[in-house]
Amino acid sequence: MLLQIAKDITHRTAQKVDLADAHCHLDLISDTKIIHDAIEAGVSTIITDGINIATNRKALKLADWKHIFPALGMDPETALAIKEHDLEKEISETEELIRANANNIVAIGEIGLDYMKAWEEKKIARQKTVFGRMLDLALELNLPVSVHSRNSMNDVIEILHKKGLKKVQLHYFEGDSDQAKKAVELGYMISIPPALTTKRKVVIKYTDISNLMAESDSPVVGKSPKEVDISVQMVANIKEIPFDRAAEALTLNTKRFFNIHPKPQGPGSIRS
Repeated sequence: MLLQIAKDITHRTAQKVDLADAHCHLDLISDTKIIHDAIEAGVSTIITDGINIATNRKALKLADWKHIFPALGMDPETALAIKEHDLEKEISETEELIRANANNIVAIGEIGLDYMKAWEEKKIARQKTVFGRMLDLALELNLPVSVHSRNSMNDVIEILHKKGLKKVQLHYFEGDSDQAKKAVELGYMISIPPALTTKRKVVIKYTDISNLMAESDSPVVGKSPKEVDISVQMVANIKEIPFDRAAEALTLNTKRFFNIHPKPQGPGSIRS
């Protein structure tokens, strides 16, 4: 399947198609030419997510509100990396930064749970504390969330449901078809990275395209936002529809979800 995807991308016409990368980390890409080339190749909408105070500030600076739109958050790895006695201070400063820039962002993310990193109850509790605070902030500010859920999908869905979150992107979805069905019933969006697995193939096949988005998760997974085209081609192949049709649907879903369609909300003054 991956070989077929590569062939399909290679043999597509050179005509640009409007693409949207629903989740990446531009702060980790030091060569700005990579970002420029992705935009030139047709990735006209890029959501860049922060994971801590430093990367959140970088996301704000990188955003141009034409092609690049920022999301700010505190991810589960950061929740574990901060010393316990500094955790409350870090959460509070993150909340303050997000509140100060509520008009400058399209979502709160990356946030969530990661049980591959947290296998002890104490570590899981720390992640849940941070996750809960970020979700409360999203509800307060009426913003979507971009959620990390490695090895923790059931808990993530349960917490989101109990909190009453409505606009949820399950970033880098790696759940099974039953979890995908539950997520869709709750109105959540399933975000597809450029990495095909048997489980993800089934999820794509049986999830309506209206509940899907495409992401590169670059440079962690894809090398560049441009590799969102791999995710789009995966969806097109599995759904047995033309690439252009898949691209149009996934791009529209992303713009609607992050409220950047038909035109972006202009940013205010960035506060750091």
